[in-house]
Amino acid sequence: MAKVSLIIPSLNEEGGIGKTIKEIPRDFVDQIIVVDGHSTDKTVEEAMTVLGPNDNVVIQKRDGFGGALFDGFDLAQGETVMIMDADGSHNPNDIPKILSKMGPNTLVLASRYAKGGRSDDDTFVRKLGNWVFTKLINVVHGVRVTDALYLFIAISRNDFKRLDLKNHGFGVCIEFLVRAKKIGLRFEEVPAIERARLHGESKVSAFRDGLKMLKMILKKY
Repeated sequence: MAKVSLIIPSLNEEGGIGKTIKEIPRDFVDQIIVVDGHSTDKTVEEAMTVLGPNDNVVIQKRDGFGGALFDGFDLAQGETVMIMDADGSHNPNDIPKILSKMGPNTLVLASRYAKGGRSDDDTFVRKLGNWVFTKLINVVHGVRVTDALYLFIAISRNDFKRLDLKNHGFGVCIEFLVRAKKIGLRFEEVPAIERARLHGESKVSAFRDGLKMLKMILKKY
């Protein structure tokens, strides 16, 4: 059985996903799973040219960003499961640091706002929104994190199952933290430097997805 499985949701990331995959340190990642959300460009073909024999490219079956994660988890063979963006904004060189913090009952999160981290791709609106959501989730749910919306994480396969996640949209970022707190996982943060995306545009709508995530924070679990 592979030790570490890395799930990469993708949607129209031609021109970037190949470079992102090539940067992944394969000494630390045994299986890469690209879950493609029906891209209309050559994302799938580009990914397939750089993936190895133990890796997978699948077309997404469930709806939404959360659905892509669930599809990827179905194929994950590793004891540890990681999630990373396809656009290059998550730096693959941070993977060893993230994995070094793994332990029993632990959720490891990369953070742009932990000491030593930063973002080279932030806008004022994104930074303000993340600050508000992070403060809210910390206060409402007793979580203690510095970057609630940066889903570059590692978690054990068994703990992922225990989370029993339901949200198929970007609200899964919030649900991840709330459910992890609820089942008693220990939070570990690793400072990370968010890079400018290699290609394409963000799939997150600040207004539409922001409202959905606000509802997720205020929801009772």
